[in-house]
Amino acid sequence: MNKKILYLISLLFFTFFNFLISSQNVKADISGITVTPLIGDSDISDRFQIIGKPGSTRTLKISISNFGIRQLRLKVEPTNATTSMDGKIVYTEKVKAGQYGLKYAFADMTKSKTILVKAGKTKDVSFKVKLPSGKIDNLILGGFNIYDVDNAVGGNAEVPVWITDSNKPVGGIVTLHNLGLDVIDKKPHIIVNLQNKEPGMMKNVIVHVTVKRKSWLDRFNLGPKTMSADLTYPKVAPNSRIPVDFDQNTTPIQAGKYVVKGAARSGKATWTFHKTYTITQDQANDINKRCKGLIYNKTTTYILIVCVLVSLIFLIFWAIWHSGRS
Repeated sequence: MNKKILYLISLLFFTFFNFLISSQNVKADISGITVTPLIGDSDISDRFQIIGKPGSTRTLKISISNFGIRQLRLKVEPTNATTSMDGKIVYTEKVKAGQYGLKYAFADMTKSKTILVKAGKTKDVSFKVKLPSGKIDNLILGGFNIYDVDNAVGGNAEVPVWITDSNKPVGGIVTLHNLGLDVIDKKPHIIVNLQNKEPGMMKNVIVHVTVKRKSWLDRFNLGPKTMSADLTYPKVAPNSRIPVDFDQNTTPIQAGKYVVKGAARSGKATWTFHKTYTITQDQANDINKRCKGLIYNKTTTYILIVCVLVSLIFLIFWAIWHSGRS
């Protein structure tokens, strides 16, 4: 009985302690978990910020508290920031150097760790971060992605790490990267990937994008309709893609040439783009077979059937007319 009372007291203590430091905790969606970067004397409490010489080493320490009823095996994985479809900066993707103009990947500066945090306990974990030997161009927006190894879909926590050579603000440049396909919730999606290739944060990026599949039916105004998207991204991470999603719902992906047009604007700067991409039949089939509830458009089939019937009727009348003259 005394052990149960002690456990309840300790649990209440941890809960109260969590309330006191909640203003310093970073974003954590894992149930029962709080994550706190141990920064020290800095006024910045929600992230690590490094202004260091090339080749130098820094030690970063993160405190992880488990207020749940079961122990958790957590992975703390370094990566770079990316931009989500709703214009948020996230750290859930594995990013490598060279992607979207990224010169240095945060994953190359330190190693991931897997830790076990018991229920009602707090554990500190340290990382040695070795900065690249070359010059750091403006802002490297790295971070730690923390998730439950045994329940990867159960949410995550994020600890940003800003690495700069100065505090000078730098803007970004929006360009067209590629046209991609994906399956989300068993539905096909066409994704136009824009990108910010510069090492600078962007805010309030307004995007207008259209996608049109070319078809011989366009000359009869029976071709596929033009899809359009008008979006605003509150924040765009440096050296990251900017995904523009076109949810196809029950419409299957069709092979063919797709024309992508659009423009992006941030402040007084405006960028335009226009390019044609090809989706192969194999790519379309791969996406469609992974989806459910697709409804196939049979307009082309019906038109071909009508054309065949008209041709047959014409041949029959021509044969009758020809035989009547002989």
